[in-house]
Amino acid sequence: MQFRYPARLQPDCSGEIIVSFRDLPECLTSGTDKTEALMEALDALEEAIAGRIDDGEPIPVPSRRRAGEQLIAVSM
Repeated sequence: MQFRYPARLQPDCSGEIIVSFRDLPECLTSGTDKTEALMEALDALEEAIAGRIDDGEPIPVPSRRRAGEQLIAVSM
């Protein structure tokens, strides 16, 4: 089963791309460019979901994508 979580990619003052997920606020990562940020986003998303499973916490249903967000697909 695959889920697609919306992610916001925003550059910081140093040019690093910060990635955040509004459905999983504990899930934050970054990359030096968009490609690296997206790769790191998938890894962070998988880890956040695994952590919730280990802790017995609910896995949120992905929200609809908003303008400016990118969908990150994760298999469960």
